[in-house]
Amino acid sequence: MKLICVRLLTGDFPAAFVFWRDVMRLPVKYGPDIPGTPPDYAYFDFGEVGLELLKRDDFAATLGEAVPAPAPTGYATLLNLRVDDLDATYADLVGRGATSVAGPHDRPEWGARTAHLADPDGHLIEIYSPLA
Repeated sequence: MKLICVRLLTGDFPAAFVFWRDVMRLPVKYGPDIPGTPPDYAYFDFGEVGLELLKRDDFAATLGEAVPAPAPTGYATLLNLRVDDLDATYADLVGRGATSVAGPHDRPEWGARTAHLADPDGHLIEIYSPLA
């Protein structure tokens, strides 16, 4: 098996799309502005593994489930991203509109300095840098 992408189901596709494109600055491979792409679908190039966005209701309908689909509660997803400079990246992302969940914190037991953010749907994003 090979992981090809992570699909985040969103209740507010436009807000999620803007967040991942403009705040997180991920390159858009497919999106609402690209001809031939469905209006509520996006694929961001994250290197070897992509990140997809799809409306929660659209995915529920694909499975034959009732819509509107219930929104999950709590943190159902965590994306873990390694960065070179945790503090600068955290400040930059919060400055561009990311929601802070927990600020930078040394975690010697993990050998990392971490911070946590959330996207508009509450998907948790952990950024980390290894401790020296």
